[in-house]
Amino acid sequence: MLETGSMGQGKASASSRSIKKDVIHMERSRREKMTEFYTMLQSMVPNLFPKVSSLCATRTRIVDEAIAYIKGLEEVVAALEVQKAAREASSGPATLHSQRSSTVEVSASTNTAFFAINFAARPGMVMKVLQVFEDHKAEVLNATIACDGGSVTVTVTASEMEEEALGKIKGDLILI
Repeated sequence: MLETGSMGQGKASASSRSIKKDVIHMERSRREKMTEFYTMLQSMVPNLFPKVSSLCATRTRIVDEAIAYIKGLEEVVAALEVQKAAREASSGPATLHSQRSSTVEVSASTNTAFFAINFAARPGMVMKVLQVFEDHKAEVLNATIACDGGSVTVTVTASEMEEEALGKIKGDLILI
């Protein structure tokens, strides 16, 4: 019986070694996966240096920076939602007529003409504005585009032109 008992112990110890190896393998695999996740998180958060010698970010710093970055993004989203709600409240329901309205200011000196066109942001509008100048063969010296929420302002400086041409360009720009 003694022999049988020692054989049983040999099988049991072999079985426990196998289980221990499995546990070690699973733990190693888990650590490798966590390392991959930290590396991925580190690459997604700005201002965290990649793992290079002394610039290596600790896991604590990676998590802290990720939390701070996400909180900052949440604040930006909240601020943008407030701006959007304020804009919608001030403009009321959009109508086709209000979307098409634009303002055009023109001033001219002896050498140049200055146009300021303000309109609701819509796809293709800037190209339409510039096309008006092309159609009238106006020499554009400078054009600037500024976006402010839902509106766009295009300023154009053109070389000198006759008063009649200024009026025609202004009229076409208002119709856009």
